[in-house]
Amino acid sequence: MKRTKSFIFTTLATALLFTACHSLTKGDGHMGGTANVSFVLVADTPPANLGLVSLKVVPTSITLTPATGTATTFNINSGNGYSFDLVRLQSDSAFLATVPNVPTGTYTTIAVTFSGAELAFFNGTGGAISNLTPQCLAGTVCTVTFPGPFTSTITTSQAIAANAGLGIDVNLAKAVSVTGAALTINFTNSGTTSVVSAFALPRASSNLAAGQLDLIEDLTGIATISGTTVTIAAAPIVNRPPIAASTTSTTVFDLDPTGSLCSGATSLSACFTTTGEAASMDAILHSDGTFTVQEIEPLLASPVVDTVEGTVVAIKPNNTTQFNMIVTDIIPAASGSLIASLGIGFPLTVNLATGPTFRVDSKGLALSGNTVNFTSGADTSALRLGQSVAIHVKAFTAANGTTAAIANNVDTVTLRWSRFTATPTGALTASLININTLPAYFLLSPTSSFEVQIFSGIQGQGTDVTNLDGIQNGNPPTPTPPIGIRALFIEDPANTLAPAFFAAKVRQH
Repeated sequence: MKRTKSFIFTTLATALLFTACHSLTKGDGHMGGTANVSFVLVADTPPANLGLVSLKVVPTSITLTPATGTATTFNINSGNGYSFDLVRLQSDSAFLATVPNVPTGTYTTIAVTFSGAELAFFNGTGGAISNLTPQCLAGTVCTVTFPGPFTSTITTSQAIAANAGLGIDVNLAKAVSVTGAALTINFTNSGTTSVVSAFALPRASSNLAAGQLDLIEDLTGIATISGTTVTIAAAPIVNRPPIAASTTSTTVFDLDPTGSLCSGATSLSACFTTTGEAASMDAILHSDGTFTVQEIEPLLASPVVDTVEGTVVAIKPNNTTQFNMIVTDIIPAASGSLIASLGIGFPLTVNLATGPTFRVDSKGLALSGNTVNFTSGADTSALRLGQSVAIHVKAFTAANGTTAAIANNVDTVTLRWSRFTATPTGALTASLININTLPAYFLLSPTSSFEVQIFSGIQGQGTDVTNLDGIQNGNPPTPTPPIGIRALFIEDPANTLAPAFFAAKVRQH
């Protein structure tokens, strides 16, 4: 293990440019046909005493073994893999690959190999974790790298008779645990421990139409427009697969956070003034491996400026211009970027400029006047631990040893989407639920109850509808199991706002 850092709280298209190679011969125990099989990655059940802020993994291959015959291995990105943050995948799904020409038949094991893992977490155990260097003190956020590779072999019985989809699910509490004063990471399934499992797509009560497998949501990057098709590609330092999707008559075009781009647009050409703008997209994955756009919005006008998204994990009590975050997404400037040394899961110290602008990325949700507690901000008093924000980096100092990188003269702070697991404690109305047991880095009592706004409507249509997964449309989530939420978090200093969370996605595993 290496690269451990900490700081103390003070306030506390089929393959779509994805290389999927058959490295072994096809088995002889199949039905004689072939199918396209799409894979997505999700996560659930975070550990109770560790507030996971980011857990970056790099899947490099998937091996399918049939009941009889020879296994087939698909190498992801020529074996180099792509990077995904499992913490974001508590509510969302990440697209791994659509693999063409998979022999039909029944498969008894699915093996997924990860090249390594990088973890950022809040130590809520009450004691120091001493097997890290340096040790991680109680009440601090620490980062640590675990070199791989790790291989998870899932024993299953998955019949593939036609185009299909499979989800790979990582149980976070079994993957990351603390025993005594030692933190360990484990992706290996055993007879008594199932860390990684598989399930057929679409998930039950997914509210998706026939032929739709899953939603790939809030995919951010640079948009390239070609007629009615848009490709969203992340920066090389983020290392996510590009996704190309076609617009339809039901595609929703939303305003950017400034409210000036994409106004009244009904097409890509009307929404985006030029190729090369940053964007966020929700895309529907179909059974043949193609995508259509459910919702899209510009994030930044062209030319793109250095932008870093992250989770707020520390706010200085006597310094209203400085806070700390863990990086969860990066959009570098189109040229002359300052932030090439950053990565997902890195700690970043943020120093605000004088008179910064605070914005909210509503993604079309009808927030009404609820945003004023954030948009009226002039300093860190507008921020809350656990919020996800995107900042414009105008000056930058790279990390030096155990000293985190510094973003200076930050003039824009945009509220974006916190992702976490919580326990539903009851429905207040058809569109309001209560939750508790928020992650420890929020520094809120596990018994504290908060309202979550769910925006009702026809799934996949309209500009102000919460995507529900595992919950029948029109129903609240059940008391168990816990739910994964992607929501805007807006609070006042006394934590009295109701609702405090405005959900774009609620998933019950």
